[in-house]
Amino acid sequence: MTTSYTLAFDPPVLTATGHARTLTTAAGTPADLAQEVHRHARGALGSRTVDVRLDADLLTGTVLRAHAPVAAFTLTPHAAARGETPGGHRGRHSEPALHGYTLDDLHHLSRHVVHSDRWHTAGDIEDRYDTAWHAIVEHLLTAEQPPTRHALFQAGLRGSDQSVRQRQQAHGYNHHQPGTGTRPRFEGYWTTTAAPTPSPEDRVVDRHALAQIWPQLTPRQQQALTALAATDDYQQAAALLGVTPGTFNVLISKARRRFLALWHEGEQPSRIWGTDRRVGSRTATTPAAAKRRPPTRAVTRRTGRPEHQLVHGRASTYSNHACRCTPCTKAATDEARERSRANGATARRRITVSQLADIRRRRVAGESVTAIAAELQFADTYLYRLLNGTRQPAPDPA
Repeated sequence: MTTSYTLAFDPPVLTATGHARTLTTAAGTPADLAQEVHRHARGALGSRTVDVRLDADLLTGTVLRAHAPVAAFTLTPHAAARGETPGGHRGRHSEPALHGYTLDDLHHLSRHVVHSDRWHTAGDIEDRYDTAWHAIVEHLLTAEQPPTRHALFQAGLRGSDQSVRQRQQAHGYNHHQPGTGTRPRFEGYWTTTAAPTPSPEDRVVDRHALAQIWPQLTPRQQQALTALAATDDYQQAAALLGVTPGTFNVLISKARRRFLALWHEGEQPSRIWGTDRRVGSRTATTPAAAKRRPPTRAVTRRTGRPEHQLVHGRASTYSNHACRCTPCTKAATDEARERSRANGATARRRITVSQLADIRRRRVAGESVTAIAAELQFADTYLYRLLNGTRQPAPDPA
């Protein structure tokens, strides 16, 4: 017999809305009740280290996480429609729905998706049950052929994953780089563009900082920054102050470092990052400036060495230039053989053409290949390959 209870937590920290939940169990035994409460508490807390202690007589208990009490709960029995599920669907019925599946099958598949979903720590368990149910029903209604239980399970799993991903995306979670926080565009949009009124904090801070730091700079640094702001060109600003471009760059660099040190007064100054997009004047009139080549074109083209002509028939050409022609291959083989002999290796014995002909005559006369191989001190497999033509004999000595 199916029994329904109202599950209420105190304090209501395990429910997203703060309202009580409907809990349904088939047997109604204390173990089944504790298992159902454990399922709700684990889904809400997002932790597998959850324990439930139930008083079956009073229908009250405590939820513990990592052996520490988190909340108390109360179960109130009430009359409910037979087969009512936590998601509000009618389950545990044998009425056929579509393609031979019953409502009881859809209920079990939805529960299987909720318990198997990797997003057990994201979202409410009832919401995830509803999402899996609707995804399974949608796949069942749109299928032309009867789908398998695995296909329905995968459809519910995809629906649950898509729902959690959409919810995370709405909150700015960065799926492309997990673990890096919210997406930059999301945070920038909701703090600037979508804000009711732009914050005056940045403008106020910049103006006050400039008024406080500017008198702390040296007169020469103030002149360099003023000239650069007026001309917006490094070359013209240096000419305006009557200094070389190198000296002007040093003045600007020291002024920026001093400004950052005063801006972070009492803290570690940040490094100078970024690149100043203002470059030298592109309307230079001096002959030297007109003849100056861009840095990307300042490399002198070199003729290089003449192309090396390969000399074939040498072992060095085979090893150094990877030439695999017949003369180079033969030269490399001969050199390797001579090197082996110089190191004390003996030449490998081989059957010659005349010896192979004699072996064929002896075999026709009735002698076995094994006896001939033992007499000649060769392996019988070597003689079989020569007789079958898979190996070639050595040429007779001249």
